[in-house]
Amino acid sequence: MFVELPRNQTCDIIFLTNTADDDVFQMTNTAIQSLYASEENNNFRTILVESGNQSYKYNVNVTVPYEGDFSYNKALNMAFEHIESDCVGVFNNDVIFTENWFSYMRYYMDIFNLDSASPWCPIPQVGPNQIAQQKILSYPDHSAIVGHEVLTIFAGWGWLMKKDTLQKLIPQPEDLTFWFVDNHMSLQLQTMGLKHATVTASKVYHLGQKSYAHISPEKLYAMTHGLQDKFVSKWSN
Repeated sequence: MFVELPRNQTCDIIFLTNTADDDVFQMTNTAIQSLYASEENNNFRTILVESGNQSYKYNVNVTVPYEGDFSYNKALNMAFEHIESDCVGVFNNDVIFTENWFSYMRYYMDIFNLDSASPWCPIPQVGPNQIAQQKILSYPDHSAIVGHEVLTIFAGWGWLMKKDTLQKLIPQPEDLTFWFVDNHMSLQLQTMGLKHATVTASKVYHLGQKSYAHISPEKLYAMTHGLQDKFVSKWSN
């Protein structure tokens, strides 16, 4: 398939990391380096929020130090203060970007009039249940799977939005500290009539939940299942 892919665009890409040791550093650094290597004709401004060891240094444009108890949405709001480009993406630090993932995503966002989009991980991931995993892997290549279903269409581990779309959604609620942040954002998109899709021509490998080992069981519960009532209360009225 021949398409004329976008050129000379700049996108802000946000990473959040808790660099607890060399393994996390290598994982995050691999994500960043694969991002830079993925595009010849477009550019990235990288913004990294560091909630771990500040002595680790990454090749990014902006580093934002995070202190205190961690909130995913607080870290995002801090990063959003530094965005400049017309397109903004947020990605986990456990991903590997493939060639022209951004070019394909922007191309499909234009032709399908998408306000936001997630790339496709064409390999099994850690985390999704079997039914969700089968659904994700069944998507045809070079397609836009339109919808707002979390995990299978709106991927919390990676998404891209037009800046004017993102500005309608921020700031994000900082009492949602980890789980349900993607549910909240996808519901915002849906209720505002904003169009989202998984773009399967845009491939990013998500390794999955590599940072969980650095969170204590007590904190992990508070940041995951413990947030359910808080999330439900936001959308129950």
